Amino acid sequence: MHAQIEEEIFYPALRAVIKDTDLLAEAEVEHASAKDLIAQIRAMDEPGEMFDAKVTVLGEYIDHHVKEERNEIFPKARSARKLDLVAMREQLMQRREELMGETAEA
Repeated sequence: MHAQIEEEIFYPALRAVIKDTDLLAEAEVEHASAKDLIAQIRAMDEPGEMFDAKVTVLGEYIDHHVKEERNEIFPKARSARKLDLVAMREQLMQRREELMGETAEA
């Protein structure tokens, strides 16, 4: 859900107002890698050595991603004058609620 909301709302809005979008491209690749590992973990029949390894690597990916967001991406978003973060917060929260509703229905 986190990745989907960022990819649908936050990254496109930020990409439109900043020049250096390499960090956003990297973040999207990190999301894809995390999604892939999550799918692999869910598909495993029994926990074992590979399960533990995949969970460990997923945790490392997430830690790295969070640090980049906190230290690099979010500061760029805060300093972007043409980005209304307050309005975006409402969009993000609304989309989160929609996705939570879809998850509950499934």
